[in-house]
Parts: sequence; structure tokens; C-alpha cells
Amino acid sequence: MSQRLKGLIQRKIGTVHLRTLLIAPFVLQVFGIVGLVGYLSYKNGQNAVNNLTSQLLHRTNNLVTEHLDAFASNAQHLSQVNAHAAAIGLYEPRDTKRAGSYLWKQIQVFDISSVGYALESGLYIQAIRWNNHEIVIDEISPQTQWKNYTYATDTQGNQTKIVEVYNNYKPLQESWYIDTVRAGKPIWSPIYNWDQAPQFIAASFNQPMVDQKGKFIGVIGVDLLLSQISDFLRQIKPSKSSQVFVIEHNGLLVASSTPGTPFKIVGGVAKRENILNSSNRLIQSTAIFLKNTYGDFNAINRSQQLKFKLDGKQQFLEITPWKDAFGLDWLVIIAVPESDFMAQIEANNKTTLLLCLAALAIAIIIGLLTARWIAQPILLLNAAAKGLARGEWNQAIVLNRTDEVGELATSFNQMAQQLSESFETLEQRVAERTTELAQAKDTAEVANQAKSTFLANMSHELRTPLNAILGFAQLLKRGNTTAKDYREGLSLIQRSGEHLLTLINDVLDLSKIEAGRSTFNPIGFDLYQLLEDVQEIFALRAEDKGLQILIERQTNVPQYIRTDQLKLRQILINLISNAIKFTQEGGVAIRIKTLENGTEVESLRESHSSELAPAPIELNKIQLYFEIEDTGLGVSTHELEKVFEPFVQTETGRQAQEGTGLGLPISRKFVEILGGKLNVSSQVNHGTLFSFNVPAEVVSASTLPLSKPSRRVIALIPGQLLYRILVVDDNPSNRLLIVKLLAPLGFEVKQAENGQEAIAIWQDWHPHLIWMDMRMPIMDGYEATRQIKASTQGQATVIVALTASSYEEERSVLLSAGCDDFIRKPFKEKTLFEVMQKHLGISYIYDSNGDMPSQSIEVPIQELNEVLRAMPLDWHQALHRAAVDADGEEILRLIRQMPKPDGAIAQGIVHWVENFRFDKIIDITEPRIYG
Repeated sequence: MSQRLKGLIQRKIGTVHLRTLLIAPFVLQVFGIVGLVGYLSYKNGQNAVNNLTSQLLHRTNNLVTEHLDAFASNAQHLSQVNAHAAAIGLYEPRDTKRAGSYLWKQIQVFDISSVGYALESGLYIQAIRWNNHEIVIDEISPQTQWKNYTYATDTQGNQTKIVEVYNNYKPLQESWYIDTVRAGKPIWSPIYNWDQAPQFIAASFNQPMVDQKGKFIGVIGVDLLLSQISDFLRQIKPSKSSQVFVIEHNGLLVASSTPGTPFKIVGGVAKRENILNSSNRLIQSTAIFLKNTYGDFNAINRSQQLKFKLDGKQQFLEITPWKDAFGLDWLVIIAVPESDFMAQIEANNKTTLLLCLAALAIAIIIGLLTARWIAQPILLLNAAAKGLARGEWNQAIVLNRTDEVGELATSFNQMAQQLSESFETLEQRVAERTTELAQAKDTAEVANQAKSTFLANMSHELRTPLNAILGFAQLLKRGNTTAKDYREGLSLIQRSGEHLLTLINDVLDLSKIEAGRSTFNPIGFDLYQLLEDVQEIFALRAEDKGLQILIERQTNVPQYIRTDQLKLRQILINLISNAIKFTQEGGVAIRIKTLENGTEVESLRESHSSELAPAPIELNKIQLYFEIEDTGLGVSTHELEKVFEPFVQTETGRQAQEGTGLGLPISRKFVEILGGKLNVSSQVNHGTLFSFNVPAEVVSASTLPLSKPSRRVIALIPGQLLYRILVVDDNPSNRLLIVKLLAPLGFEVKQAENGQEAIAIWQDWHPHLIWMDMRMPIMDGYEATRQIKASTQGQATVIVALTASSYEEERSVLLSAGCDDFIRKPFKEKTLFEVMQKHLGISYIYDSNGDMPSQSIEVPIQELNEVLRAMPLDWHQALHRAAVDADGEEILRLIRQMPKPDGAIAQGIVHWVENFRFDKIIDITEPRIYG
């Protein structure tokens, strides 16, 4: 054993009380021995249970198969006896009175449900055990016009009175007669339910009849109710929780040991239960296990014993194919839970546990007595130690012992002396600590002041776009604005809203960075396009201030690279926005170059007095170097270190009264996440230079994802389902937004204020898709989703979460709750329709332009006239009225009624609506209306 391990063990032992060390060996020995005995006893009992269960399964299986053999042979024997009796003339089949009495006596003797026959002449007679006790006679003949007369019987089987009549039963057209004639031999019919008593499920054994000359005269059949098998299975259940059941190879139940019936009455017809959908959990779990094991019940062709687990508990299973010579082919399945036989063993385990606890208590008592005898001399040292703790430094501990206790007393004396010396210097240490606390207080006050400044700036930044949003919203509500004013107002509201979202994202980005949640997400993209987009963003602001924005890109800078595009874009936007904000004349220059080798890197480091991240050497890896330089107010040297602190602004920033103080800290953190470093140099009234390097990978254009032009959805392609959409949100404005987007397109939309109301609507209305807000009163979206998805019907309902969270971790939480997808608020109209198309397969009609620049679309007038001539007059009148009223939504609805609503003609009319050319629509409808 190494010295390090020994020291570790000694330190661990030193932390344990002495009494515990003395008691533990007794406790561990007793507990270990008793526990080992209990474990071995449990394992032996479990093996015995396994053997017993295997034997019990085999015995039960033999009983079931023997009963099925007897069940089938009764019908076969009786059918053969009757056919033979008719063939040798023991009774005359056409004499219905005597034949009915003959059949009545047979049903008294044999355990069957009915016996009867149909002759070629159409004569039909049958004795039936009605409700398991009353026996009646059914009689039909062509002379009675196929009316079935049901006669009560006396104690000798003679027909007494008619108790029921029903019409139009033609036995010669029934499958049991036709199939037997076609087969020309005895066969079993498929399992069926009785016409006048659908609750009775039966199997019929049918056999051709011949007369004394061997000529075919009809078919005789014997019915056996499957409920008789179920009654037998309930009597032989091997244990209280076990299940014995018989199925066909298609999974339909024949008989079961469960209470009730193996079928349900639906519309007056008995529908047999499939074991995969059984209401009994053990039967259903057994079916799923067999389905997963064999793939199909038809693949089970031999008897075997299996095991599987249900809720973590072992289940024993025996399955046996059973068939007879005349067409019956069933599976006998016996499932027995292990827990039915483990009760006594578990009781023994409890007894063992009690014995263990008793032995443990005895061991503790003995250990305490021993510990007290050993630990008494140590109590004196304990009292002395408490005296030292109270500050009694001059105590002298005298013990006339040379063992470990004596050494401990010497250590106490040395400790007392050291504590006395330490007390003398305590006041000096307190003074030093007080000074440190004062410094910490000053730092906290500075941080608090920075926070106040941030809140003031943030209030200003938030109120500015809010003023535009609220003001223009009021102007648009007045209703006297032109289409151009309307669009300009909406554009300003959208820009202001996006500015608000940017401010919120800045705060969230910083919080994610500080929490370590912001990660590097590389993607291939077009660097040239990114630079053009950034320049376009600030072109208008620069033009308003009379500034120039110059992008200088060296020729060796690759066009297609791979790095985190979103973070690089945010860095450039933050730095350029900061430069334009503090520049009143001149302009902003953005320079990009590639660092080819270490020499150039070193020269750049020296020129900017800062350290850059080392450049990689791999062939497809490069270092991009960016500079953003302005001719603005600049920053003093003593304030340069503060520009990267959150919520802190320089003197220049405070004078400008703009910004939140978050852009530069976020940019610096993003650069570090990308693998580079952000540097700054500045001179007051001469401008500021920000520079940073970013590692990247050169890629080819073929590896980039293809971008699709955005198109606006204007309608649904006809011929699809009438999609039902449920919008769940406690905020009426949020609900109204989605309703306004979906309802005009032809969706059927309903609303709910909370999860409880959503569940009620879902149960009655069965929507195809639910937009589910996750934070609501009464019942939130998480619980509502879990309850809906808990049912089979709910699994077919698409639930898309609406969340305002910006954290990616929220995705796994939403999906684990049962949501099929999610989108974040605020969302774009395009995203909403794409998610619905993804999950429901909806096909849309798009406008001809989408979000692309407006282009003129020429509508072929001759083809247009031909299409319009095919439309009815009232359609032309409705289209004309809608054009006069400038009702774009009504026009789009009418277009969907055209033969090709997504063709070129319809798209041309849509283009007119989008460009407010209602006059063209009026021109083409007037000739048809006014001649």
C-alpha cells in the first residue's frame, strides 16, 4: 500500500468519532451475516417460484387444450351422429315436429348452444338453448315466405306456442350453408354473432346431409358459444392476477378469463376485441411483447415459455398453438405475474429484516458499553478543550500517561500557547479586514451607479421606439390614411418593434454569456454577402448624418467561410453602430484582410499594442483580421478599459445620451467565443479603432445550404381537408394575431384562454393542430399537453409550443412534455405557415412576388376572358362588388373558386390586388354584368 493511500485512510479515520469506530465492527459483522443469509434465502425462494410457475403454466395449458379438444369434438360428434341418423332413416328431416323434438332432446344431453339443419327445399329447423336455460325451436320454410317462427317447448320437447317471429331469413343464402356445400365436407364456420342476439358469439360446425340413397339433401350444423370457453378459463386461473386467453392468429379474442365479455356492442353488432387494444393491462402488455418478439401472431407455430417485464416486475408466459382437423386454428396464452407467488418470500424477507435490526440494536448496546469503558479517560481532555474554546488560555493539562492520550494533552498545551499569541494580533487583523470591507463598499456603490445609469439609458432606448409604435398605431386607427401612409406607418411600427427586440436580445445575450450558455455554432456562409448586408443596414443612418461607410476588402479574403455567422454579424453590427453613433462628420471604414503568416501577425500586434490570438497552421484554416475605424469623438486613455464593462458608459457615451452600454461587452465576449480577441485604440476628437481576429475555415460554394426566396401565403389550394386549428393563449392579442392570419385563408379556427379550456375544446372538436402557449393561468401549456398526449387520439394531434424563452435548453423541456415542435415569440408569418406545412402537409397558394421586389405581371386577356366566361353570373357580380369596395380578402376568396386557383390567370388577379389595381378587375367584370 502506498504512503499516499495510507495517509488518505488515516485522515478519513481521523474524522470519525471514537465511539463509532468501536461500535462499527459489531454492527457490520451482524448486519453482514444476517443480510447474506436473507439474500440467499430470497434467491432460493425465487428459483423455487420459477420452477413452480413453469410447471403450473404447463399444467394449465394442458387443461385448456384438453377442454378445447372436448369443445370441438362435442360438436363434431353430434353433427356426425345426426347426419348418419338421417342417412339410415332413423328420423325424417322433413317431419319438422318429430325432428324438432329429436333435436330438443339432443341439446338437453350435450353441452351445446344450438343444433339444426337446412334442406335444399328451404326447410330449416333448429333447437336453441336460449339464455342458457330455456330451449326453443326455430322453424322456416318457403311456404311461410321465409318467416322464422320461434316456438316454446314443453318438458318433452313438443312445440307449444309461437313466442317470436322475424322476417326474411333465408338459410340457403347464409355463409354456413354455402361454404359447407362448396367444401363438400365437414368444416368450421368463422366465428360470428347471432342475428337476433348479437351478444352471443359462436362457432358453428357444419356437415353435409344425405338421404338413404346417398343423395345430398342439406346441411346440418352445431353451434358452440365461446362464452362457455371463457367460463372454463375463469375456473382454472392458476393465480389471482393471472390471465388465460385464447385468440385467433389475427389477434382477435376467442375467450378470456377476465370478467365480462371479449367483445363490445357497437351499433347493435358485437365487435370482438383485439388483444393489442385490450382494456386488461396484462393481456395488452402480453400482446405487445409477442408482437415485438415475433412481428406477427402467424409466426407463432410451436409451444414455448417466455418471460417479460411489466412495470419492472417479472411476468411468466406460455403460448401454445391449438388446431383441429376441420379448420380451427387458435393460440392458447397463459400469463402469470411473478408477484402472485412471491408474497410469502417477501414476508420472510421482512422477518429477516426485523431480525437484522434486533441484532443491530444488540450490537450497538454492546458497542456503547465498550466505548464508554475505553473513552472515559478522554473526557478530561474534552473538558479542557472546551475551556480553551471559551478563551481560558492559562489552563495547564496534566495527565500522567505516555500513550496516545498523553500525547494529546501535550498538543493541547501547545495549542493554548499559540492561541494566546494569535489573540494579541487579532485587533490588527480586524482593522485590516475593516479596510477591505470599506473598499468593497466603494466598489459596490460604483456598480450600483453603473446600474442606475444603465436603467436610465435603457428607459430612453425603450421609450423611443415605443413612442413610434403607439403613435403610429393611433394614426392608423383613425381610418383616413392612404394606402401609402398605411404601409409607411406599418413599416415604421415594424422597425421600431425590431429595435425593441434587439434591445431585449442584447440583455439576454449578456445573461447567456455570463451563465456560460452562449456557444460556438459554426456554419458555412457567403462572407461578401454578409458584409453587403451589414453595409445596407447602416446606409440610411449614415446618409442621414452625412457620413461615409467604406468597406475595404483585400483580394485574398475568401468569399465562402465557415464560422459562427450570427455572432460575427452581431459583432460587426455592434461595432459599426457604435462608430456611427459617436461620429458627427467624416465616416466609418471597415477593413478586412487575411493573416497569411506569423510575421504579419507580429507586425499587427505591435501596431495596435495588443495581443492577438495565435494563427492556425492548417491548410484550410485562416485568420480573418477586421478593423472598424471612425472619425468620431474618441475615448480618453484612462476610460479605454471601461468600454468593455457591462452597463458602463464613457464620458462620450453619457454626453450622447444613447445606448445601453451592452454592445461592446457582448462583442468582446462573442469574439472570444469565436477564438479571437477584440482590441481598441482611441484618441479624443480623432476617432476610435476597434480590431479583432477570427479563425475561420475556407469552404466551397457547393457546401452552402440553398436559400429559397420568401413567398407570402395568400390562400389554400382547393381540395384539401378543412383543417381545424386551436389557438391557446391567455393574451387575447396573441390569439387574435394568429386567428387573423389563418381564418381568411380558409382554416377553421377556435380559441382557448388556458389549458383547461383547451382540453375541453380538444375533446369535442378534435383539432388537427394546436398552437399552445406554455405559460397560462389555471392550467399551463405543459400540463395541458401532457394530458392531451396521454391518449391515443391525442397522439394524432399536432401540438406546437409558443414560447417567449430565448434559451435553447427550453427546446428539450418542451419536447419532453409532448410538444411536436415549437417556435419563439415574436415569430414571422412565414415561420408559422412553414411549421403547419411540415406537420400537416398543407399546400398553399403564394403571391407572385413574395418578399421580392415588385415586378409587373402581364395577364393574358384572351385566356382571362375564356376562363371568366366559364364562371356563373353571380360570381361575376360578387367579384365586381368586391373590387368596387376594394375588399382584397373577398376577391382572394372568390379566386379560390376558379378552375385553376394557383394558375397564371389567378396569380395575375392576385398581383392586381396586391398592387391596388382594382380598376382592372372592374373593367373585366363590367361587360359580363351590364352586357
